[in-house]
Amino acid sequence: MRFTQGAILALFATASLATPLEAEVEAEIEARAPIPSFKVGWGQELQNHDQTNHWVVWVEGESACPVAIELAVLTASPCGQSFNLKGQQLSLGDCSGNEPRSVLGSDGSKVLTCGSNGKNGRKITCHGSQHDIVQHGYCQ
Repeated sequence: MRFTQGAILALFATASLATPLEAEVEAEIEARAPIPSFKVGWGQELQNHDQTNHWVVWVEGESACPVAIELAVLTASPCGQSFNLKGQQLSLGDCSGNEPRSVLGSDGSKVLTCGSNGKNGRKITCHGSQHDIVQHGYCQ
């Protein structure tokens, strides 16, 4: 049996195309929320407006004062509270008690893993009208 050069090229071209399942998996991977290139710190802060401790998040490694984002009162779970850091819509997730074990992307996929990482109880001193923050950990 003899094949023309065009037939051989066509055979190789179709062999390299993704199957429907491979295309579906590739589309799912592309649709997932991007993994942040930064760590997310979390802790608690006494808020001036209601004199209640609140869960707060910030970019770990950068100053938490005054840019910490208030999530919820300390008696409520911080999980499921949506926040935006560096243009990425995120939320804390997979709480054990009120301690998050992950950060979720905008699509609900796990993008970071959380832990105390030696920071539990670390006091961050803020100045001016902002109260100090007690860090519980960070997510990476």
